Amino acid sequence: MKTLYIFIDESGNFDFSPTGTKYFVLTALSTTKPFGIGSPLLKLRYELLPNYACGPKMEESGYFHASEDKQEVRNHVFQILTNIDHNFRVDAVVAQKNKANPKFHLQPVELYKKMGEAFLKYAFTQLSKSECEHVVLVFSSIFDKKKRGILKQAFKSLIKERVSTSFALYFHDSKFDLCNQAVDYFGWAVYRLWDSKDHRSYNLVKKQIKSNFDIFRKGQIEYYKYK
Repeated sequence: MKTLYIFIDESGNFDFSPTGTKYFVLTALSTTKPFGIGSPLLKLRYELLPNYACGPKMEESGYFHASEDKQEVRNHVFQILTNIDHNFRVDAVVAQKNKANPKFHLQPVELYKKMGEAFLKYAFTQLSKSECEHVVLVFSSIFDKKKRGILKQAFKSLIKERVSTSFALYFHDSKFDLCNQAVDYFGWAVYRLWDSKDHRSYNLVKKQIKSNFDIFRKGQIEYYKYK
């Protein structure tokens, strides 16, 4: 009995204004063998603990977080991610926020549905290949009650439309889930590529990232200008 696990992380904020982030990114890591990702990262974590080789952030928090880890730690994590031999895929959907129709500003459920539908159709390709009987979605943040409600509403309807298997949806603090930490790293690489034109990290893991596109790329109207 196989289960397809989909770990989801978001980058950028939901502020649709000139002072908000330029992009909002949803990144999904899907696999039937999450232990194949978590085990090497856990091994790395223990290898970095002696002599404070993990850096001050790991000393304080005890988990990998791409935006806060020092570059030396990032190098180690990316090396692990590029050498994992278990089958998994990463899909990222990007929204240039000033091209999003204003209706999305007040209806975040609809934006999550639009973006979620885009990457789930790729993530679910593993269902037919693996004959999975269950789907588990894990969001890499506990969020507040309102945000959880929005995400549940969006993704439950998407899953019911696409699969007949049973499914479960969780919100886990990323510090307790190494697969969430992995998708955080992939999402950070994608976000840096779009937001800062920084290809360095993305180039390291681009073979694992099977899709990466802006859903509003064909849009001609920009509803506001960034500062």
